Amino acid sequence: MFLPFFLELKVARVPVSLREYLSLLEGLEAGLVDYDVEGFYYLARAALVK
Repeated sequence: MFLPFFLELKVARVPVSLREYLSLLEGLEAGLVDYDVEGFYYLARAALVK
């Protein structure tokens, strides 16, 4: 579901790894964010930004 998002980050030359992407998916699966754009933003930053 978020694979296009991950690939777009790679195309934009954001240094994101597969492990970080999987961490993002784990956080979403754990229910850390529920249909909240701002919550997703902060979770994605925490998981993907070095």
